[in-house]
Amino acid sequence: MFAIIKFVFNQKTIFSFQAKIIFIILLLFSCSKKYYENDLYGSWKGRYENKEMVFTFNNDRSFKLSIKDLTTESNEILGGIYKLDFTKKPMPLSLSNIKQLYHPLHTIVEFMGHNSIRLGHFSPSWRVRNISFEQNKNFVLKRLKQFE
Repeated sequence: MFAIIKFVFNQKTIFSFQAKIIFIILLLFSCSKKYYENDLYGSWKGRYENKEMVFTFNNDRSFKLSIKDLTTESNEILGGIYKLDFTKKPMPLSLSNIKQLYHPLHTIVEFMGHNSIRLGHFSPSWRVRNISFEQNKNFVLKRLKQFE
């Protein structure tokens, strides 16, 4: 009789433990931060290789990208329209209508908290855009200023 009670108790304990684990996993996934378009608005700054970049995303979907070569002190400014798909992970970012280029630029973006984002390498074709981040082939930008 004691063995049967012990067996039933162990089964209930195991089931309870499994239920708690499932609940914790669901809670972690449901509490993951979701980001929206207004989280991107503002200026972001970072370095990659010998270049310093300041990326500004405006609420009218326009952008400005300033690239300063730290070796030659030259500065290049690109501007145009951006499109970001928040439904995908990582988020595909397309830059188009760039007056200084004859083609669009495509990359991927990932929020790394509220004040930093990671971008992959830029590609002139969306078909060869990265679909995941590769080690040493991406860069991080820190928030300078947020717009509403």
